[in-house]
Amino acid sequence: MSASRGSLAAAEVEVPGGLASRLACSCTLEMDGHQWAGKNVTAAHDVLAGPGSGHVISGIAGLLGRASVGAPGWTVLRLPADLSDQQLRRAAAGMLAAVGRPFFSIDEGGGLWSGAESTPARDAASFGGTGRQGLHIDAPNVERIPDFTSLLVLRADPAGGGQSLIGDLHAALAQLSPADRAELSEPAYFEGRAERLRGTGAPRMPFPVTDFAGAGRPWIRWAAKMLDDPRNSSRTGVLRRFAAALDEHTLALTPGRGALLILDQQRAAHGRTALGDQARLADGTRRLIIQAKAAYDVAAPAQVLAQDSGDGHE
Repeated sequence: MSASRGSLAAAEVEVPGGLASRLACSCTLEMDGHQWAGKNVTAAHDVLAGPGSGHVISGIAGLLGRASVGAPGWTVLRLPADLSDQQLRRAAAGMLAAVGRPFFSIDEGGGLWSGAESTPARDAASFGGTGRQGLHIDAPNVERIPDFTSLLVLRADPAGGGQSLIGDLHAALAQLSPADRAELSEPAYFEGRAERLRGTGAPRMPFPVTDFAGAGRPWIRWAAKMLDDPRNSSRTGVLRRFAAALDEHTLALTPGRGALLILDQQRAAHGRTALGDQARLADGTRRLIIQAKAAYDVAAPAQVLAQDSGDGHE
């Protein structure tokens, strides 16, 4: 696994306090079904078109614009850590609307943001667990993979663990042989289950890891736990070679409170290292990260700017 401080810094965008506060004041967490309410999207776009937002939208467009050739497909937006948890949820939703229409794929009470503090009571590798979580994209086994996924840090691991991992899917694929790439494009792979999801269409299994069905760059339907799924037992060789290549193109970072990690799932996988020793941590003090999704929206501010910038289209 590689990590370059320069490359991490280049993917960070500072959100000024005034801009974050305007988003928190102008937006609510009201939903329309599984989607963030349309009036919230409009309010966020209005704020993001106002003063103090130009360099922020420009930075996001260069990192997450679907029309930006060579964009890494991820960014860390630094929201002010002194905002309350509720203000951070609203401001982060507004920033997520810069790239697409925010929604939830897993209903946890009807709110946009899902997740609770990490606990040893959960499966170690699950979201909210305390162990290592292998690189993956969210919902690789459905008709419509969520275009963007995001993680908002409300409380980092006080024990010093839980680094976020980000893997470059296409750099890893390019490292494989033509024979391996051809094998990964066969619709023969399985991953977990796809039940009670919203905004993702029907389950799709088996599926190709490398999916050329859509327009533009292919989707890479990847989750590290595919390696241990007995339904993939005849394909573990090529899966292990891809996993090894992905590990060579993976960065690690330690986001603090107020960090909003947004990833384009067409380009980047994510995961985490194990949390630190949790034995002496009381309930209410452990790591707390929540997540939300976004569907690509050609009218989202960062996407509009990326299209207008002349960077090129894929």
